[in-house]
Amino acid sequence: MPSNRRQLLATVGALSAGLAGCLGESPGRTGNESPVPTDTKTTSTDTTDESTTGDSPPDTTTAENASFSLPESSVKSLGEVRVAVANPTVEKAVTYESIMGSGGVLQSDGTQFVVAAVQSQQGNAVDARGDPAYDAFELVADGKTYSAVEIEDRTTGAYTTSLAERGDIRYGAPYAAGGAVGWLAFEPPSPLEASEAAIRCRYGGETAEWELSDDAVATLGRPAPTFELESFDATVEQYGVDLSFVAKNVSENDGRFLAALYWPTTGIADDDESTVIERAVAAGERVEWSGSFDTEYTDGVVTTRLDGAVSDEIQVNLGE
Repeated sequence: MPSNRRQLLATVGALSAGLAGCLGESPGRTGNESPVPTDTKTTSTDTTDESTTGDSPPDTTTAENASFSLPESSVKSLGEVRVAVANPTVEKAVTYESIMGSGGVLQSDGTQFVVAAVQSQQGNAVDARGDPAYDAFELVADGKTYSAVEIEDRTTGAYTTSLAERGDIRYGAPYAAGGAVGWLAFEPPSPLEASEAAIRCRYGGETAEWELSDDAVATLGRPAPTFELESFDATVEQYGVDLSFVAKNVSENDGRFLAALYWPTTGIADDDESTVIERAVAAGERVEWSGSFDTEYTDGVVTTRLDGAVSDEIQVNLGE
C-alpha cells in the first residue's frame, strides 16, 4: 500500500516531538475488502471574529441532539453515557493503517479477530476518547467471554489508525481527536463454534449488548485456511528490484490469503513501505504474485519481508 506520506514527512517530523509525549501514555497494543487508508483529521475550533463585539452565543447543543457518526440504531444508554457499537466484522486476519508507518496485516495461528466501530457520549461530546473505558467491553459467545485486546506491540508505525477498516483510532486512546470514531478489537480462538455472540459493555452498574449477525457468528465457527510459502525471490534491475512469491493453500478450507510485503526505505525517516496482497484461494490452489519497486530511497544490503498468511524475509544486495 505505497502512499504519499513522503510528501508529509516534514510536517510529521515537526509534530513528532508532541506525538512522543502522547505515545508515552499509550497502552501497548470478516470481510474481504481491500484496505483503505484512513486519515486522521484535526479540526480547528478557533472561530473568533475580531470584527464582532458582544458576548458569544450560548451553546445550545444538548445530550439529546449531539450527533453520532455511527447509526442512531446502534446507540444504547448506560446511565448518563450513551454508547454506539456498529459494523462488527469477523476476520481470520486483518489489515491496519498507522501513523509514521505504512500499516500491514495481523494474523495469528489459532485465533481470529472481531473488530467494531465505537463512539460514546458523555455530556455534549461525542467522540472516541473513551468513557466507558476500552476494557469495559467484552465479546460474549455462548456464555464465554473474551476481553478487548491491545495490538500496538504487534504493528508497524507509531500507532494504529484504522483497523479492519473500522474507525479512525483505537477507542479510548489519549490522542484520539474530538469527534473521531474508534475501533474495538477482540481475538477469540479460531474456529469458535457458537449459536450466538454479542459485544457487551458494563458501565456504572449497567450492561448493554450489541448482537453479531448470523453471518458473523457463522464466520466465527469456520476454520481458517493454511498457507505454505513455496518461493520468495528478488531480482535486482538497473533502477529497481522485482519481487515475487508463490504460496499454496495446503488446507482443506477455501479462504482468503492476506499478507503484507515490506520493501525497506532506508534513505528516508519513515518505516518500510508495505504492499497488501489479498486473494480468494480455494483449497489446494496457489497464489502467485510479483511486483516492481524502485530503489531511489534504498541502498546497500537490505531485508524485504512478508507478514500475514505466510511470513519470511530475504536479503537483497543492491550493490551488485
